[in-house]
Order: sequence, then structure tokens, then C-alpha cells
Amino acid sequence: MTSLTVDQNGLVPPGLCPNCHLHTGFSVRDSDLSTYVWPHVQTDHPSVEHHLKYGIRTWLRQIVANCGHCHETVVLHQLIRFHEDGKTGEALRVIQVWPERQPRELHASAPNAVRGLFAEGARAEAAEAYRAAGAMYRAAVEELCKDLGAEGGNLASKINDLVNRGVTREIVEDLHEARFLGNWSLHDGLEFSAEEVADVADLIAEAVHILYVQPEERRAMRDARKARRDAFATGNP
Repeated sequence: MTSLTVDQNGLVPPGLCPNCHLHTGFSVRDSDLSTYVWPHVQTDHPSVEHHLKYGIRTWLRQIVANCGHCHETVVLHQLIRFHEDGKTGEALRVIQVWPERQPRELHASAPNAVRGLFAEGARAEAAEAYRAAGAMYRAAVEELCKDLGAEGGNLASKINDLVNRGVTREIVEDLHEARFLGNWSLHDGLEFSAEEVADVADLIAEAVHILYVQPEERRAMRDARKARRDAFATGNP
């Protein structure tokens, strides 16, 4: 899921671009405020004071911005509830409407069981079911520990045992963050923000990249070098 922080003045960098998937700044190309009336948006633009008079205080701001890296367009809708003074208000929700949000996926080099659990978490995250996402991301970490042969009586012990399997302390600490999120979601019913869930998903994806993708890339490069040497030795370079 893509998370872009928005305030009353527009986008605030850094954000994760849904097009190039890099953390970068955004430039607001257009920001239009219109009345939000369910189930449609009015096309005219009466004053805020006019609608406050008749009890309509929630407005829709459409923000069109460009990524500072790939220059592609991102379109957001931001709901704003104005106070009675008609001048101050609060942002209620930000919805990315273009491009369409796609659930995260782990690299194909990751074990299928880990990828499957992570994909379930990603679908929950995209649906804004953040507690469910936290639980599934925790399950993906537990499956990752199993694949790496970690031992222990509980998930915390298994994650700590990864150090004995050659995993760096930094990755171990990151996986504990995913465990905390899952535990608090499952056992304590805590609700987390989109940014907190996205951060944990990024940590898992980074761990998978280091533990599975990079070794696979190195093996592919070794195989390519060996193939070139063999071809040269047989006179068929």
C-alpha cells in the first residue's frame, strides 16, 4: 500500500511514490476544494460559510501531484471537516485514487509459504484492515524463521536464533518489529496507522531481499562467469 502524507497545503515529502516505488518528494500540480455531498460531489463551489450554515462541513480536496523522481502523476482525495468558524479544520482521511493501489508482493526468490502469507497481509493492508495485516505479516516472519531453520519455544526465541544462522543483528531487530506489530494486533487489539504497517512490511521485504534475493543474484552471476570460462576453454567464447 502506498502512504502519502498530506496536510492542508498539499503533499509533504518524503512519500512513497506508487509509480516508481521510491521515497521522494512531490510537487503539487493542482489542488481543488469542492463540497462533498454523499453520494456525489457537487460541481459548483459555494463558500465554506454557506455550507456551514446548512450543516455541511465535510469537504473533498482533490490533489494532483508529480513525483520528484519519475515525474509521474499521483491523484489523492483528502476529506476535510471544517470547524464552525469556517476557516479551520482537520483532515479526516486521504485516499489514493490514481494509480490504483496494488497489494505488495515479495520477490519470487522468497519461499512460496512466506510469499503467500505476506501476500495475504498485503491484501489486508490494501483494504485498510491493518490489524489483520499485522497478524499476517507476523505469520510471514514465523514462516521465514522456519525456512531458515531457526529454533526456539516461541517466535521471539526463533528470531533471536537467526543470529546463529548467519543473519545480521539489524535484520533480527527488524523482524522483532514485525513480531511486536502482530502480537499487539492479535492479543491486545491495538490499531496501527497505515504508516506503521507499511514500515513493517518494508522491513520484511528488505530482509527477504538480503536473505534470498541477493544470494540468488550472486549465484546467477557466478553461473554466468563459469559459463563464459567454460565457453572460452572449449574454444567457443
